[in-house]
Amino acid sequence: MSTSRTAVVVLVFAVLAAAQPVAGKEPVVKGDRLVFALPDLDGNNVESADDVFAGRVLLVTLWGTWCPPCVSEIPTLNDLQRRFAAAGLTVVAIAFEKTQPAAERRGHLQKFVQQHEIEYLVLDGGDVSEFAQALPMLDDVKGLPIEIVIDRAGVVVDCRNGYGYNKSWARKLENRLKDLLAVE
Repeated sequence: MSTSRTAVVVLVFAVLAAAQPVAGKEPVVKGDRLVFALPDLDGNNVESADDVFAGRVLLVTLWGTWCPPCVSEIPTLNDLQRRFAAAGLTVVAIAFEKTQPAAERRGHLQKFVQQHEIEYLVLDGGDVSEFAQALPMLDDVKGLPIEIVIDRAGVVVDCRNGYGYNKSWARKLENRLKDLLAVE
């Protein structure tokens, strides 16, 4: 790897991994749709326009296995997926990892998913340096995790920095999803 490419990778990783989200400054999805076409952990392409997502409320989390706040949210995301899947919720986690060949990265993610008993869809967003290429419609990204809530019509209704698990966050997220799903 060239020195300049290494410097860019290190800089992007530092911004995503070390930067704390700025209070009051949330990420923004340009337009009203989150568009992606990414491989699942078996290498199969999954697109935001796939029929499997049609008419469903999506909770998309952008995360990495190296990110402690991201990992702290896993039990809550599992719980939401279990409790509200029948009502129309799909949790999708798009992972951005450290530089690795794709097959090696997906193998690492598969092991992580098994170890942490993740029950929702995990997609390979690629290397952290590829974040802007994978999701070019996102602006004001200061770190991970990022939570994006999409209504049944496919419109982004919330996009915010996730700070990791806490009771207040979990309660607000659950209430927002209940409203969108029209459940008690």
